[in-house]
Amino acid sequence: MSQSAQASQGTSFVQRIGRLLADQRFLRMFGQFVFFVIILIVLVQNWTNIYNALASRNLTPNFDFMNNRAGFEIGGAADYSPDMPYWSAFMVGMRNTLSIIVAGLAGATVLGILAGIFLLSHNWLVRNITRGIVEVLRNTPLLVQIFFAFFVVVLALPPLRESIGIPPEAVWVIPFRWLAYVAALVIGWYALRRTSGWARVAGWVALITAIFTLEVALTRLAAIAPGTTPLLIAGIAGLALAVLGAYGPRRIPALAGFGLGLMIGAILAALLRDMPAAGIRIETSPIIFLNNRGLYYPSVYLTGRFAVWAAFIGLGVGLAALVFHQQRRAQETSGQPRHYWRNALLLAVGLTGGGWLLILAQPAVETVPVVVDGTLTRVPAAQAFADEQITLNEALLTAPTPLAALAPVRQGLRFVNGQSLTPEYVALLLALVFYTAAFIAEIVRAGILAVPYGQLEAGRALGLTQAQMLRMIILPQALRVIIPPLTNQYLNLAKNSSLAIAISFADVYAVMNTVGNQSGQSVTSIVIVMITYLVISLIISAAMNWVNARFQLVTR
Repeated sequence: MSQSAQASQGTSFVQRIGRLLADQRFLRMFGQFVFFVIILIVLVQNWTNIYNALASRNLTPNFDFMNNRAGFEIGGAADYSPDMPYWSAFMVGMRNTLSIIVAGLAGATVLGILAGIFLLSHNWLVRNITRGIVEVLRNTPLLVQIFFAFFVVVLALPPLRESIGIPPEAVWVIPFRWLAYVAALVIGWYALRRTSGWARVAGWVALITAIFTLEVALTRLAAIAPGTTPLLIAGIAGLALAVLGAYGPRRIPALAGFGLGLMIGAILAALLRDMPAAGIRIETSPIIFLNNRGLYYPSVYLTGRFAVWAAFIGLGVGLAALVFHQQRRAQETSGQPRHYWRNALLLAVGLTGGGWLLILAQPAVETVPVVVDGTLTRVPAAQAFADEQITLNEALLTAPTPLAALAPVRQGLRFVNGQSLTPEYVALLLALVFYTAAFIAEIVRAGILAVPYGQLEAGRALGLTQAQMLRMIILPQALRVIIPPLTNQYLNLAKNSSLAIAISFADVYAVMNTVGNQSGQSVTSIVIVMITYLVISLIISAAMNWVNARFQLVTR
């Protein structure tokens, strides 16, 4: 090969290297590769140092220790004992963490949406009270709110013997006249819904005044009139005022509304003049108890008839999905409203309720055979269960309903036949819900305000109702602004749940902290906690990213 050919080949190689170094894409990839190698070297070096230091103390990082006996108690975990391995303790902590996160996300979302709407209320008092509460919650550290909820709210509740019952134990009598008042209000709404302005105000003032006067007369004077003549005169006068106001020469709308309200009130008074004070008798007994030891609520069990009811539920959901899909496609094709949401919901609820009624109509086992004093006899199933002659599973097989609930009953210094939430759980849930809801409220307020006001005016010009505007104009655009920052708040709630250790709630961090202290495997325990919260955060992020993609504007 000649010298000129070698020089040409060397020059072309140098040129290729120069062009490669001038390529921005190559430089970016090369820089990322170098950075990755440096990070990998640092991690390997640190892990080697940690591993050697722990190995010198006979604490080599591993996961075998998780099979050792735990040896510590976890409050509120009925299915756990200290003789179980560390894995069982970890699962209890994981269950507590997931329960507090799921309940916190649901509560914070509902409360935050309501607070965000209240922040935009036209009522000055509602708007400013909500603003003050939101600002206090947002600018107070979460740890302080957890302490406040635990020491000031939960521990200040009455002791177990003086538990707060919900609903209270009492006998309620709903007078029949109250039902007539409700009917009068419904009729008044139907009669006045086509009026507006002062006509509607005058009509409601007249109707409410008539109902209030009637109630005072019936309860204090024992009669509203010696006969029906004054009532008849009042009704005729109301009718005359309504006609005069609507069709008179001046057509005064307020006079028409006042006449309608007066006429409805007079008719109501005439109907109730001789009605006795009897009513519907309702006896209530508490099923939820609240005290400084926690919250006690009924246990719900599946009975032997649940499978049949589940078939009705599945059929209802399947048919509802089919109706929803077909009617929605028909609406998109024809442009005619189909009310597919309402029809699908009615179908699902109707089949679910109808299945429940059909199951109740089937004859149930009323008595069960038990041995009493050496003799086999049949006694009512409820009595046999109360006397502990049959087990809970046997009682559930004879239940007449698909679901059975056992309310908590106080026996001495404890409650039986129910579920309970510990004071730590209640305090942590309250703090997380209110703290996160304050931030969600601001996100909701900003999302609604991000919708251009001109589109709202266009919706009103088209004759859309407020509900239609909310469903078709406001929410589709506001959710595109709300969902991304809402994801951050969900992630913050999941990670902030680790502050439960401040009030000794046994979440996954508190449990693994105890495990690490007892076993000496602190590094492995912390790694398990980090991986746990990483997986939870990735699941929340994936779910919210899917929701966000569903609401994003699709363009061509």
